[in-house]
Amino acid sequence: MLQGLRYLLMALAVAGMLGGCAALPPPEPARVPVPEAAAPEAEREPGEVPPAELTAPQPVVDFEEILRFAAREEPHVAGRLDYYRQEEERWRQLTQQLDGLVGERQRPARWGECLDRLAEAAAGFQAVREMLHDLEFGDASRWSETVSALSAAYRADLAFIGDDCGEYYRLAELTVAARLDRFHASAAEQLEAAMLHHARQGRVEEVQQTLRDWRRIYPARSLPFPLLEKMSIALFRAGKTGETLSLLSEQEEIATAEGLAAPTALIRLRADLLLLAGRDQEARSHYEAIAARHAALDDERHWVSEQLRLLRGEFPVSPAERELFLALLRDAILSDGRVVPPSLVEHLRRLERRFPTGMLTIRARMLVAEVESRSEAWFADQLAGVEKLLAEEDFAQAVARLQALQADNLTPDQRARVGETLTLAESSRQEADQRRWQMEQQTVTSQWEEANRLLGLRRFDEAITVFSGLLGSAYADESRRLIREASQEAAAELRREAAGLFVRARRSDNPERAREFAVESWTLLRRIVSRYPDSDIIPRVWDNLVPVEEFLESLEPGLVDRLQEEEAAAQRDPVAGEFPG
Repeated sequence: MLQGLRYLLMALAVAGMLGGCAALPPPEPARVPVPEAAAPEAEREPGEVPPAELTAPQPVVDFEEILRFAAREEPHVAGRLDYYRQEEERWRQLTQQLDGLVGERQRPARWGECLDRLAEAAAGFQAVREMLHDLEFGDASRWSETVSALSAAYRADLAFIGDDCGEYYRLAELTVAARLDRFHASAAEQLEAAMLHHARQGRVEEVQQTLRDWRRIYPARSLPFPLLEKMSIALFRAGKTGETLSLLSEQEEIATAEGLAAPTALIRLRADLLLLAGRDQEARSHYEAIAARHAALDDERHWVSEQLRLLRGEFPVSPAERELFLALLRDAILSDGRVVPPSLVEHLRRLERRFPTGMLTIRARMLVAEVESRSEAWFADQLAGVEKLLAEEDFAQAVARLQALQADNLTPDQRARVGETLTLAESSRQEADQRRWQMEQQTVTSQWEEANRLLGLRRFDEAITVFSGLLGSAYADESRRLIREASQEAAAELRREAAGLFVRARRSDNPERAREFAVESWTLLRRIVSRYPDSDIIPRVWDNLVPVEEFLESLEPGLVDRLQEEEAAAQRDPVAGEFPG
């Protein structure tokens, strides 16, 4: 057996057990009935004498062994081909979804290369399958070419599986699943975007899972603070105080290990959460660390100074005032930046009523003003996004955003503005839906579903008939593509059946049975030519007809002419009869 091919197939079987792609059925090594040949240059052991180059098969070849080889390898090749066709469809669908979000120009850098590798592997196994059918039809001249093509197909198989295309696919899936607006250049940026998205949505489990992925891939890499802040608040809101503080501590340590000072905002956030957790001494230590920083921002320094005055007891504060202030601080930290929490306003109202001149009341007003400012900025940004969607006539998305806004605790003025915009969007969407409804017909949708159902059942001719009726509809492009695929599959299936019949005809010791098998094989090949004239395998079918017709003539001279006459009569009068066989 070819030593290089054996190593290649063994490597492929190992690659099939690796992650990064769908589970692969490991192909069995092909037992090639030719003399042992040299291993490729790259696979020789050090010091090994270079063997002679691979030569063509010997002139005298055991044809029965070739037939057994073709019959044995065809199922394995067909399995790999089916796998790559499924992969092509998965990648095609994901590519469409990805382009719809980020645009073709912002695809991952190597996305096109992965698509090319995928197409190369699929084309390789398609070509090998056709060559194996040629062998079954007796074309021994393609023996050496088939062996070479089989080796090349498995190399392409291994190249695709062993590449990092699977990682790109998973990152693209992550982009589509999270509805992110762009595909980031690296796995790190993509994970950051996913964590930020989940944190904003309050999806704690997703945040934790993505964080585990981050730690696994980048154990010593720090998170950007805006992302870290969102994640920490999401975890803290879910009651996971210990995990939140542990995450913040971990990020401080990573920054220190990198020779960088942890961001002041990170230390402040940790200190505030420690204070809320009742760990005053630790909070004080963090506030003092911030105070000692010469590069601290003025607002941070002012905040820390006042917090330290509170903790040092430099101004009198009653337990009730402190309790109300801490409750307001908690509301401010947990605010999602979109709306002002009603509890925040209520705590401020109670502070102002009970402690109108208190120092903590003054600080509480500053906190509330900060939260209100963030809320107004967020609301203005949301309306700007809705207006852009309306300008693009994306009414459904605009209405969805406005309805989501209505669910928030908006101010009366904000709620009125949302209502006005929603009325406009709703009326525009109704007009668009009416136009779309008039253009679409229910029968078209049902035909499309039926055609796909038939295709899934491998009833190719029926599926082609239904798809053909959709060529004038909105499904035209997809229907043309699926008609081509169905025609290819139907033709290949008939050709495979014809090859098996011809092998049985040549092996039969009974002339009548041999004639019957050969006629059936000839009929199937002629049916391919008639029904699927645009199929890529038509040239091969014509080649396959030659040995079949020679065999028929050797059994019964003039038989091919009679079969062709019967075929022509059936074409002229389809009701009177069908093709022979």
